[in-house]
Amino acid sequence: KYLSIRNCRSSASLSIGHLTSLESLSIRGIQDLCFLEGLSSLQLLRVHLRDVPKLTAECISQFRVQRALSIGSSVLLSHMLSSENFTVPADLTLESWKEQSFSFEESAKFSSVEELSLDECEMKSLPRNLNCLSSLKRLNIERCPNVSSLPDLPSTLQHIGIYKCELLTDSCRAPDGESWPKIAHIRWKYID
Repeated sequence: KYLSIRNCRSSASLSIGHLTSLESLSIRGIQDLCFLEGLSSLQLLRVHLRDVPKLTAECISQFRVQRALSIGSSVLLSHMLSSENFTVPADLTLESWKEQSFSFEESAKFSSVEELSLDECEMKSLPRNLNCLSSLKRLNIERCPNVSSLPDLPSTLQHIGIYKCELLTDSCRAPDGESWPKIAHIRWKYID
C-alpha cells in the first residue's frame, strides 16, 4: 500500500503498474528517474514528489491523486496541471520550493483545495491570488523565512498556522502587525 523511494540511484524507468494495492507513493532525491511505467492505471490517495529533476512531463501528467499531494517545485505542478484529467486534491503541500515567487493559475483545478501548506520554501511572498482557492479552509506556513506578510485570504479560511517564520510572525502579531487585520477574524490561529 505504501512505497517510498529516497536518495538512491535507479534506472531511468521503474515499473509500478503491477502494484495494484498501492495507495501512497513517495519519491524523493532520485536523480536518474525519468519515467514510472504503469502509473496511469493507478488511483493513488497520496503522492510526494521532491528532487526528481529528470522525471518527464509525460510521466508527471499521468498522476491521479485523490487526497494529498506534496510537490517539490512549480515545474512538477505545472506538468501535472497540463493533463486534462488532473485535479489538485484537497490537501496540497508546496515543499522546499526554490522559486522566489509563485502564482496559482485561475483554474477550476484548484477548486477542491481545502488545505494548503508551504514548508521550507524560499519564496519572498505568498501567492497574491490565494483567493482563487475558493474552498480553502486551512493554511499552514512553516519554515519560510523570507515571507514577511500575507496577501488577501479567501473568506472560507477557518484555520491558519504559522511556524518558525520570524518575519511573518512579527507581521501577524496582534493588534498592530501589518498582516493582523487579514487574520483577526479567523477563528483558529496558531502562531509560533
